[in-house]
Parts: sequence; structure tokens; C-alpha cells
Amino acid sequence: MTSLLTNISAMTALTTLKGINQQLDMTSNRVSTGQRVSNASDNAAYWSIATTVRTDNASLGAVKDSLGLGSSAVDTAYNGLNSILTDLQNVRAKLQTALTPGVDRGKVQTEVAAIQNKMKATADSSVSSGQNWISVDSSATTYQDKQQVVAGFSRNASGTIDFSYVQVDVGSIKLYDATGTSITKPATEAQVVASQSLTGTAGFRPGAAVGTRGTADFTSAVAELTITLASGNATITLDKASLTAAVRDTAKVTTEEFVDAINNTIAGDATLKNKVSASLESQGRLTFKTTAAASTAKLQIDTTANNSIDFGFGGASITGLQASGTNAGTTIGKGILDSDAGTYTAPGMSGAFTVAKFDISKLVGTKGDDDLRAIINAVDKAIGQVTDAGTKLGANKTQIDGQKTFVDTLMKANDRTVGILVDADVEEESTKLKALQTQQQLAIQALSIANSSSQNVLSLFR
Repeated sequence: MTSLLTNISAMTALTTLKGINQQLDMTSNRVSTGQRVSNASDNAAYWSIATTVRTDNASLGAVKDSLGLGSSAVDTAYNGLNSILTDLQNVRAKLQTALTPGVDRGKVQTEVAAIQNKMKATADSSVSSGQNWISVDSSATTYQDKQQVVAGFSRNASGTIDFSYVQVDVGSIKLYDATGTSITKPATEAQVVASQSLTGTAGFRPGAAVGTRGTADFTSAVAELTITLASGNATITLDKASLTAAVRDTAKVTTEEFVDAINNTIAGDATLKNKVSASLESQGRLTFKTTAAASTAKLQIDTTANNSIDFGFGGASITGLQASGTNAGTTIGKGILDSDAGTYTAPGMSGAFTVAKFDISKLVGTKGDDDLRAIINAVDKAIGQVTDAGTKLGANKTQIDGQKTFVDTLMKANDRTVGILVDADVEEESTKLKALQTQQQLAIQALSIANSSSQNVLSLFR
């Protein structure tokens, strides 16, 4: 039936056309934006999740930037430390030269002072983004004993944001401190350190063939030294007879076996037992240390004329190498190089010296030699501390680099998550777009045909 009042075919065709146009608009938007969820009305849940992940990724980007700045600061401080470590080794070598009789200590002092000035300049110029971690002023309001590099960002189930940090202990790596702060200093033991490693001494055959190099031959050699404490002294002797039961091969005694043998001999002596011990420090030098920590702890090492094994104390016949412990107390905590390292005892000298500033030009006589050895020990201790500081910075650098890699991977994973939730399949959508365009044309034709049916009826009345 054809009705002039109601064109059902046209209404159906119009409804179809409207539906096709809506789908066509939505598909066109997906093709143009590349997203199937571009606003909350498309899919409220997916849009909310994607928006949160995008926000988190922006925060992770800031964390990545922070790690980059932190890595730069750590590299700068490490490079400064490494350069100064080489300078300290040169200073120690020149000071050891000054122990030789006849050497002009004034000229050595001139060379050492130049190196000390270079070290200070290196530390002062080790600045990254306005921060200097090895030359500081602890009295400044901007100074922080612990520097924190933002290393991570997280959001828990309740939506609370939390950050993780890589912490750099500036207080333990600083070399210079313009002011310093008051700290409690613990008591120390008396300690005597050899001037060179055991494996570098003639007794341990540094130039021998592989297999015997770095070992001592005790088939005929004898090692003797006298250890003097505040409570008394005793001489320990190591020879083939005493070592036979303690080492694998008396013709190839290693430095570790040698030190163990010294400690075993000390343990069997009533004067020395539980009062002193021997060890090898990080550079392989023989070290003696008292077990007591106080100014009353005294230690003196004397090698004997009959000694055929060089202990590395600067010569087989050297005598009078001595040290004392210190009492606990309060001191001004400065940097590794500008902290008080000892006090002069030589005539005409007074006050304390530091690794950053000392004067050996006026050190003469027995007291002067003692002061020079104390300065050498202070420089050697500083080398160990700077090495430890470099190790800490190296660990910080490794942690920061690892975190940078992780954050970068996490950001990429978040991008993939967002893509899965909101990205459109462009191939599928473009194919669908062509199909909808064809359907739109057919719907328009159907609507045109439906509208023309009424005109055909009216023609009957002409």
C-alpha cells in the first residue's frame, strides 16, 4: 500500500543512512587519529587506564632525565677523584725519595707543592650542574651530606605516588671542605705500613720466572724483626725449620703464607700475643697493627742486620719505624685531604699537617725523619681512602646506569600497554571505511527511490 501521509520506505532508508553516517564518522576518526579510544565516550574504562599510564610515563621521563643528570655528576666526581689519586701516588713516590740521605728536601717540597696545587684545582673544577661533590663547604645552607638522585617512580593500588633514590654519600667522598663540621673521632690503633709491596721486594723475586715470581725461598733464607710495644719487645724469626710445617713448599713461600707464619709466631710469643697482628693491605704491603686503640698504643718495627728477606720497609737494616695510636675525641671533620693527619715533632716545626698541605723542607734529624715517615703514612692512608671513595662512586654509577636501562624498558612497556588499549587497527578501519562509504551511497539511492514513490502516485491524477 502506498500512503501520501506516511512514507515507511523513506523512513527506513533514512534511519539506515543515519546509522551508516554515524559509523562512517567514527571510522573516519579512528583512521585520522590512529586511535579507537580517543576520548572517554569511546570507552571510559580504557580511556581512564590509558590516561593514567601516559601520566606515569611522563613522570618516568622526568626520572630518566634525573638519572642522566645524576650520572653526569657521578662521572664528574669520579674523574676528579681518579686524577687526584694519580697525583697522590706521585706525591708518595717523591716523599719516599726524600727519605734517601743527601736528597734536597726543599726541592722535593717545591715539586710536591705544585702537585698539591694541581689537586686542589682539579677538585674545585669538578663541577656538574652547579654541584661539586669532592670540594665542598659543609657550612653552606645548600650543602647536603647525602645527595639523592631520583631513580624510580611507582604508584601503589591506592594511587599513592612513591619515589626511590640512589644515595651518594658526599660526606665520605669529599676531598676538601672549606669549613668542616664538628664530629666525634674514635680511638685508633698504632699502625706501621711498609713502603712497598712484599712482591716488589728482592726476597720475593719480582724478576724471576713464572712459578717462582712473587714467592720467597726459605731453604736458606732467614727473616727476623723486632716488634716493640709499650709493654715490651720481642724478636720473631722465620726460617726453614719454623716454616716446614706451616707452608706447602719452603722454596716457594707466598706472601699470604709469609704473613700467616708471622702471625703464628706472634701468637706463640707471650710478649706479643693478642697485642699486635700482621696483614697485607690492598696494595700488598706488609702492615703491623696493635689491637689496642688509644694514644697509649705504641708500635715500633726494627729489622735486623741478619735479615735476608726484605720486609719492604725501605731497606733490610732500617730501624726505628714507629707509630702511636690516638685517643677518641672531637675534631673538625673536613675532607680526606685537608683533615689533620698528624702533628710535627721536629725542631722548628709546630702544629698539625694535612695531606693537602705540609712542609718537609725543614724536616731534619731523627725527629724530621720520623715526621717524614708519618707524612708518607698519611698520604698512603689518603690513597686508600680516595680509592674507597672511587669504589663507592663506581657502585653508584653502576646502579644509576642499571636504573636508566630499566626505566627506559618500563616506558616502552607502558607505551605498548597504551597501544593495546586505545590504538586502532588502521588496516581494518580503512577497509571498513571503504565499505561504509559504499553503504552510504546505496542508502542515499534507497532513500531517493523511496521518496520518488509518492511522486509516481501523484502522476496518476494528472
